[in-house]
Amino acid sequence: MLQHWAQIEPLLNELLALPEAQRPVFLDQLPADQQVWRDTLEQLMRADAAADAAGFLEQAASLPLGSTAPGQRPNAWQANQVLGPWQLIKELGRGGMASVWLARPAHGEFQREVALKLPHSPTPHLAERFRRERDVLARLNHPGIARLFDAGVTPEGLPWLAMEHVQGQELLGWCQAQQSTVRQDLTLLLQICDALQYAHGQLVVHRDIKPANVLVQADGQAKLLDFGIARLLEDADEPEQTTLTQLGQRPMTPEYASPEQVRGEAPGVASDVYALGVLAYRLLSGQSPYAGAMAQHRHALEQAILELRPPPPSQQAQEPTRRKALRGDLDTIVLKALAKEAGQRYATVEAMAADLRRHLDGKPVLARAPSWRYVAGRFVRRHRLGVAASALAVLALLGSTAWALRSASLARQEAARSDAMYGFVVGLFNPNNSPQPDIRERDMPVRQLIERGAQRVLDTLQDQPQARARLLADLSTLTQQLGLNALAKQLAAERVQMAQQTSGPQSVAYADALLGQRDGWEAQGQYKEGYEAAEQALAIYQAHKERDPIKLARAHMTLGGFGARLHAAGDEDIAHLRQAAALLEPVKGPSTLGTVYEQLMISHLSLGRTEEAFQDAMAGANANRRLWGSEDWKTGASEDQAGALAAMTLRPEQAQNLLQHGIDIIRQSMGADALLLARGEANLAQLLFAGEHRAEAMRHLQEAQRIAQLPAHTGQKAFSLTIAATTLELALRAQDWPQLRQRCKPWGQDVQAPQPTMRLRIIQACSASAIHEQDLERAEALLAQGRLVLSQSFAKVPARGAVLALRAGELAWARGDRSAAIAAWQDCLKQADDTGLAWQAQAWRRLVQAQAMDPEMNARLNTFRQRLLKAGGSKYYAEFLALLDGPATPA
Repeated sequence: MLQHWAQIEPLLNELLALPEAQRPVFLDQLPADQQVWRDTLEQLMRADAAADAAGFLEQAASLPLGSTAPGQRPNAWQANQVLGPWQLIKELGRGGMASVWLARPAHGEFQREVALKLPHSPTPHLAERFRRERDVLARLNHPGIARLFDAGVTPEGLPWLAMEHVQGQELLGWCQAQQSTVRQDLTLLLQICDALQYAHGQLVVHRDIKPANVLVQADGQAKLLDFGIARLLEDADEPEQTTLTQLGQRPMTPEYASPEQVRGEAPGVASDVYALGVLAYRLLSGQSPYAGAMAQHRHALEQAILELRPPPPSQQAQEPTRRKALRGDLDTIVLKALAKEAGQRYATVEAMAADLRRHLDGKPVLARAPSWRYVAGRFVRRHRLGVAASALAVLALLGSTAWALRSASLARQEAARSDAMYGFVVGLFNPNNSPQPDIRERDMPVRQLIERGAQRVLDTLQDQPQARARLLADLSTLTQQLGLNALAKQLAAERVQMAQQTSGPQSVAYADALLGQRDGWEAQGQYKEGYEAAEQALAIYQAHKERDPIKLARAHMTLGGFGARLHAAGDEDIAHLRQAAALLEPVKGPSTLGTVYEQLMISHLSLGRTEEAFQDAMAGANANRRLWGSEDWKTGASEDQAGALAAMTLRPEQAQNLLQHGIDIIRQSMGADALLLARGEANLAQLLFAGEHRAEAMRHLQEAQRIAQLPAHTGQKAFSLTIAATTLELALRAQDWPQLRQRCKPWGQDVQAPQPTMRLRIIQACSASAIHEQDLERAEALLAQGRLVLSQSFAKVPARGAVLALRAGELAWARGDRSAAIAAWQDCLKQADDTGLAWQAQAWRRLVQAQAMDPEMNARLNTFRQRLLKAGGSKYYAEFLALLDGPATPA
């Protein structure tokens, strides 16, 4: 019968709303196609009449919670007292209208212990009512249900119910004690579903689903308690929960009450589905769907139940790994069970359980719109061995998306959009629409597959602008990540053009498309273009009074971050980044908060504020760990950054730990060829190179070079320049002049690089090479270019000029100008900070060799030496200490 409940329930509701005398007429007048339900409706009508028989419920429901009825004796029972056939052993719990006692038979050899429920006050007609309820509940024989053994009335007129005594722990307490995983939680939830579905099949509706009514035994079996008791006794609470109250003059637990119960309508199967959704929400997220309203007053809770759409449970969960597990299917399943309208929920508990099982099996669930990306993603996860790695990479990025549909019109749009997208993905693997597609297509190289997809989206879907816009966004991101920069730029530009044509150049969609180019700008070092576009996007958002914190934060982050790269970060740039952080801090669930802190780190570093930069880097690592989990690549990348800053602030041991851990995370989550891994390897090489493990440092540098030179990373200028600059610097410090000359040759004497910092790093290394080769004219040209970069981008950061002063001294010495050389090296020491330990050590060495030391300078040199010894000693600073302590021979 339950599979047809969607057809039966409206008829039953209409039937029960009629006066009793009119109900037979209603049944006689049912249309011919609905007469098949007549016998079922009559059976349900009789069951409802029995459940609402005059007696205990009517008196109990009219009593305010906690009031004392005539004859009430809440404290009268005592251990060993005999009540009818039962002898009381001890009280297990107490609710507003009933007590629960552990009891055993007072007579006979059979000594089964039961949970005996006793109302505080006897009422008229209760004996008949209990007998009827006993006949209903006695039919429930299921391993997941605490059985009703008997019901009756003592000779003194006291009704009682004898239930199975379940020795277990309340559901939430058990899960907390076991530190259960999401899969274990779902296993328990499915046990509850099975028990509840069985009861519904026996025409019994629970009416009070909540964690307190579920006990978990030592073997992990969940037992559902108190079917129908709320209607009989008003208080069906177990010992840990005693908060039943009345809404609409019907007994229920407020937090788990369905909207129809709040409205005073009769609860049915749909109400049990709703309460099961609330229980699932609490079990999986650890929070109530209406936590805010519960902290206020009853009316606020009622309004929330009737009107408030709960946030997805994944946003409420505290642990990043749990948030990630809930996101998607489980969010959708739980929110469907919590739909305000009964007709929008699962028609049966069985349907909800089936979706939970589909999720566990990796199959598409029926609760969500069957978008092409969702179905494809589920297919891939179930058939990993039959789908090539290239297809996995594509479909993983193009993963599932769920849009909140607010009307039938939007639903139709989504259906058309989903069909278009599904056809798009099918076409990737079967471009000719063949009934037997070539199985070789599944082994297509990833680049070929992406290029095919890009061409398809550029040439098709003009009649589905929403689908096309989303595909353009996703594919431009994917192509950028794969190093297909020209293709990524074309897709992003097409998205901008489409948004301009369909929505207008002052639309939010156009602003979104502009910011969608951010990753491409960053990869190509096009900071000026990105900065100007972000200014335009932010102005559009502000004109539209945009309130989406993610969009606003992205605009502020792009402005502040790119601004800091174009010039030394100023107050305006940092203000943009702090605004982005303030927007993202309250956002629950994944966000780019860690990236914002990374941009703040870069900004403070460009101003020479290394300690503030280190604190930003640590805040970014902590944010990513909290938001994404300790094993996510973003956490690894931010730990890498924090390690680099720890090295700059004389925390070498912490730096090594952070760098190594970040590398391990990135390698495990992204693979051994990930470009981010190259940056981490280069940073670790820089740290170890100055210490006692130079050979290990060179192995890390060689690994960074290997990764950066892979064809997959062609065109990733920002990363490749970082590796190139690090290679030049370490070759210089190792005095590997042939390698340095070879690597500087392509740069000539006009170094062009998008980031001022990278330009300075390359200029200083190549100027040293030119001086060594006695090409003093080229060295002078390079240093002049470096001074121009300083004046344009780092006027407020003297420390950036320290290395140029070092090279200027070397150039002056090569020309025989001793006084100019000494003055330049002294300027180097005045300007340098802890980010330039190597330059300071070299400057001190040059001054010692030039015999330009005096007592005051010797004292400063000793202070510098003691700082190095205290911070890490020869383990981390052997190179610098050797320079300071070397023989005082002429330079």
